[in-house]
Order: sequence, then C-alpha cells, then structure tokens
Amino acid sequence: MYAYREKIILSYRVLLKTHQKFQERIINVGMTGEFAEVNTVFQPGDTYNFDLDQFRGTNDINLNTLLALFDELENSMNNLASINGITEKELEDESF
Repeated sequence: MYAYREKIILSYRVLLKTHQKFQERIINVGMTGEFAEVNTVFQPGDTYNFDLDQFRGTNDINLNTLLALFDELENSMNNLASINGITEKELEDESF
C-alpha cells in the first residue's frame, strides 16, 4: 500500500505544478486579450499579485473556458487531498 500512496502523492505534486503554470497562462491570456488596456499601465519590473476572480465574468469565451477547467482542476486536487489525507509534510518530503 505504501507504493500506491507514494504514487498518489507524486501525482498530486505534478498537479500542483500544473496548477501554478495554468494560473500563469490564464493571467497571460487575460492580460493580452480582455484586459489588454489594463496591461499597458504596467511598466517593466512592476509586480502585482493577480487573483483569478479578477478575470471572471468577461465575454472572452476562451478565458472563461480556461477558468472553468482551472476550477475543475482545483476541485479534483481538493478531492484527492481530502480522500487520501495528503499532508503538507508529505508534499515537502523529498523521499517520495
């Protein structure tokens, strides 16, 4: 059973990386599409912490599709973590 749990944790780690990259992609799509005008306000080197809720409710069907998929990914990750009782310690443990 240990090998099975290890594979679940490793899979969850992949989902975490995917989650982060996917969030970046959604922001990039939003800032070059629906929010392109807002994007002109930023200067090279500026930093801003985006919240994906800022990109919801637009008329951009592609952005809305990506957000729906992102939400499904989050739900699946939450279910996987809950069902298996995955802990932060396990996710940080390098022995997996």
